[in-house]
Amino acid sequence: MTVEHETSVAVWDLPTPVVIGERFSAKIGIRCSAECRLTGKLFEVRNEAGTRVGEGSLSEEPWPGTRALYWAEVLLDAPPCEGSFTWSAGPVAADLGSSHRQGSADVSFCTVGPPEHTVEVEVVRGDTGDPIDKVEVRMGIYRASTDEQGMARFELPSGEFRLIAWKPGFATDSASVEVIGDLEVRVEAWYVPETDPDDERIWM
Repeated sequence: MTVEHETSVAVWDLPTPVVIGERFSAKIGIRCSAECRLTGKLFEVRNEAGTRVGEGSLSEEPWPGTRALYWAEVLLDAPPCEGSFTWSAGPVAADLGSSHRQGSADVSFCTVGPPEHTVEVEVVRGDTGDPIDKVEVRMGIYRASTDEQGMARFELPSGEFRLIAWKPGFATDSASVEVIGDLEVRVEAWYVPETDPDDERIWM
């Protein structure tokens, strides 16, 4: 009796959102539960209708730091309309062989219209005005991080976006930003000291 090996699939470095109709890339990794060598094995990406939209073959060597995660980068064409999509990635069953059970993973992303405007978000301390780096900034489904000058840059279509800035140890207020042209937005963040849970004073 032949015991089938399980295969697990990973998807990473997948950008989202992507611009409608444009080409984007993602990394696909496949691992055998018995750590079989999968070099050259074929994989494919299929859309919701089951149509193959991307394919490739796995690497000569596993992904650095792993024992048996063979991988490849695949190029995909975004759909021509805006929305949320969930495709699937996995090995080609006929190429994998009968000794392996076929696994799969979701390839989930959103598509948006082409960028029209540049929005720069500056995050500073409310008490000193000093810039804050490594702040996670979100405008709707768009994400960026501030640099050493406290700046995060977005290329956005026209529309209204909810702006949220977050970094451990700081508090900010969210805001609604209407984008109809190039824009600069300043966000003040206030330092919030971490509370010691063992400090008896907070229980009094």
